[in-house]
Amino acid sequence: MLPFVSSCSSDDPLNFKSGDDALNVYQSYLNEVKAIPTTNTNDFCKQIQKFKETTDTVSRYLKKDSVFLKDAEKVARFKIIHDSLRFEMVRLTETWRYSYDDVLSIKEKTSSFHEDKELSEAVHQIAPFFLSLDSIPTINEDKAMTLSRYRNFLKNVRENGIQSKKDMLGFISQEDIIFRGFLNHLYELDNEPISDITENTEKICKDIFLSAREGKIPARDVMIYMSMRTVRRLLQNSSVCVADINKQQMKSKAQGNAYLWMIIQPFISIDQFAIATLTPQERSNFNYVIRQLPKSIQFAKTFDIDQRSLSYLLPQQLLKMYVLSL
Repeated sequence: MLPFVSSCSSDDPLNFKSGDDALNVYQSYLNEVKAIPTTNTNDFCKQIQKFKETTDTVSRYLKKDSVFLKDAEKVARFKIIHDSLRFEMVRLTETWRYSYDDVLSIKEKTSSFHEDKELSEAVHQIAPFFLSLDSIPTINEDKAMTLSRYRNFLKNVRENGIQSKKDMLGFISQEDIIFRGFLNHLYELDNEPISDITENTEKICKDIFLSAREGKIPARDVMIYMSMRTVRRLLQNSSVCVADINKQQMKSKAQGNAYLWMIIQPFISIDQFAIATLTPQERSNFNYVIRQLPKSIQFAKTFDIDQRSLSYLLPQQLLKMYVLSL
């Protein structure tokens, strides 16, 4: 998907005179990136930011000039340059041994919402709600009872619906308790059919966003609360997997692969908006995962790769995935 900005401003900081002029500037920028031999974390952040800004400026001008509607040749040229730029940015990921912390730092600093003061203030106001959930203990039950409680909870929420902000917060609170109890049995869930839990959770989340669209819950609240909920769950899951994989023998290759995916999922699934909603507590949880990965012998063994290589090869791949998403 080509990145377009929603700004209606007619300002053009590059002072394009025509569509061809905009594309020529874009090509010149590509040539400039091609000439960069190596980079480091700070420089790469700057390159990502310039890449996004230049692409946004060029695409906004072409869109304003109706090029994307009337000139297929210019559209094709834009796509070729854009793809070439992404290729060059991917190349730059291989010129430095980036760490897991570098990946997170780069994603944070290059997020479109990095300096959004309104969002930052909203997250600051909402953070105590999520922090308070940590003080609520989970229910000590066996696997069967935990799964039964989880399924009944989701069934009741679906039947009653989410009609207000109070309902949404009640769902998030109760789900958090049950989900943490569920994670206590994660290692035992190998080959356990739980797709219904995933599907019903997704349906409830869709219902919450539908309620926002219908004006029952402020859309801003839904966006921020649900983003923070998702980040919290991903990091809770990843942290448990890191602990498990270091002290438990994986029962099968399938379980090992599932654990690997759950451990790295926060690096992949936490998008530009969500990463801007990280609270200090969740950043600390992310740091825990980051610290554990490079020194986990079991993690490297499960990946069937030497530990030293894993400390920079996987971050490199994660960074490439981020670049290709831009």
